[in-house]
Amino acid sequence: MTNKMIEKNEIVNRFNDYLGIEFLGLDEFGCKAMIRIRPELMNSIEGMVHGGVTSALADVVMGHGAAPPINGLQQCVTVENKMNYLSPAKGSVLFAESKVIKRGGTLIIMEAQVTTDHGELVAIATGTYARVKKSD
Repeated sequence: MTNKMIEKNEIVNRFNDYLGIEFLGLDEFGCKAMIRIRPELMNSIEGMVHGGVTSALADVVMGHGAAPPINGLQQCVTVENKMNYLSPAKGSVLFAESKVIKRGGTLIIMEAQVTTDHGELVAIATGTYARVKKSD
């Protein structure tokens, strides 16, 4: 993946902004992003990130990698995804990286890995994404 830096205003998504997702790279092969962990992203177990945060981060990098935003607007929606949680998400930052597995006319199959700032593999995900057409 080329490490094209993504400017904040290149991707318009209030949910991503709310979570604090920062984009590190995006090209036709996938996407890289990170999220800085803060107390409100934790579950009730001390020091552990809520699984929904991990899942959201994986979904975001897969969706953006499947069909990169144009003029800040997303170009696909999630059809389905699956998460395998491998270890607790602990640390100060989570990183996610996606790659295209198969690109079809409308559907794109993606894979993502989520790791901690210590390099520990937290989760792997697969997903199917559908291109959306702008209504006229």
